[in-house]
Amino acid sequence: MTDSSIRILLVDDSNLNLEILSDALRRYNPITAINGEKAIELAAQPPPPDLILLDIIMPGLNGIDVCKQLKQNPKTAEIPVIFITAQSDSTTILQGFEVGAIDYITKPFNIPELMARVKTQITIKLARDQNRRLMQKIEGMNQKLTDSIRYARKIQHASLPKQDFLKKNMPEHFILFKPKDIVSGDFYWIKNIDNKLVIVAADCTGHGVPGAIMSIFGIAYLHEIIDTNKVTQPATILNSLRSTLIESLQQDETSEIKDGMDICIVTLDKGKGVLEYAAAFNPLYKIRDNKITVFPADHMPVSIGETDNPYTHHAIQYQSGDCFYLFTDGFVSQFGGPNNKKIKHQRFREMLLNNYHLPMQEQLKIYDEYFETWRESQEQVDDVLLIGIRL
Repeated sequence: MTDSSIRILLVDDSNLNLEILSDALRRYNPITAINGEKAIELAAQPPPPDLILLDIIMPGLNGIDVCKQLKQNPKTAEIPVIFITAQSDSTTILQGFEVGAIDYITKPFNIPELMARVKTQITIKLARDQNRRLMQKIEGMNQKLTDSIRYARKIQHASLPKQDFLKKNMPEHFILFKPKDIVSGDFYWIKNIDNKLVIVAADCTGHGVPGAIMSIFGIAYLHEIIDTNKVTQPATILNSLRSTLIESLQQDETSEIKDGMDICIVTLDKGKGVLEYAAAFNPLYKIRDNKITVFPADHMPVSIGETDNPYTHHAIQYQSGDCFYLFTDGFVSQFGGPNNKKIKHQRFREMLLNNYHLPMQEQLKIYDEYFETWRESQEQVDDVLLIGIRL
């Protein structure tokens, strides 16, 4: 912005003072008002002045009253005001600052001082305007980004199993799904194929957008492995998922991208009463007769790792009434409580043992409330996924 494009409103009931000020500030394209009423009118007209020099002692509306009205009007509230006064007592000056003035100039005018003070305030005003424009631009970009992420959430949610499918295939179940951000790196995937129900609880590397992108990969690969290739054994699914992901992301020992997922896969054969499972880092819990059994996971991620041994296949004969829990680490990793500690697995297991006998939807409510009470004012540290099934 050039000096000639800057507008300064000069307000004084003395024509002589207006002439002196106008001449001294002619490079700034000054406009004048002979009284407070006219000053308020001119200040509200677009484009607004960049600075106002305002006499305090005037007939009618004095400078203090004019400044009050300017600061009460959203259209003029941000215009900086420098008071002009022949009074140098601290009470008058303090009153001016209290109503919103940023500086003051005393009469008779010292032109070099006047120019220096005006230049300083104009520089500050232009910098503030530039910052405001940049903030508006950033806010606009953030809004577009947020809108895109929210749309991505719709896509992500559309890829999750529908409620009617879940109720039909898992009459007694709950799913606690709490993304840390708008989109989630955790996901669950359930498929009924060849009279077997495949249940997946996965935690992709990271959360937010990176985790969500990886979750889309994971869901797509599971569709290919299970739907297309008709693979239902969990360990075989994990082996195929790992090799597909490594190949697709071109992972090797030197690559920067080593993202993957921790995952538990369960396959239910209700006709035989058999539950098969395989897991990478995330174990499986079973509760029967007030006793919890922890079925371990392989300590190998679904990505490139130190070893590429096959995942371990497990088969369990289950009984009617058994409760199984699949989960990611977001619940147990949450900080909070009286000492700002993690929930950890011991508290998590105690919580499940104390409530597993309740109807599944009651359990869901209890676990959600437990998590939020523990977290309280702490930030959620990770995506949360907990699936409970009663067979």
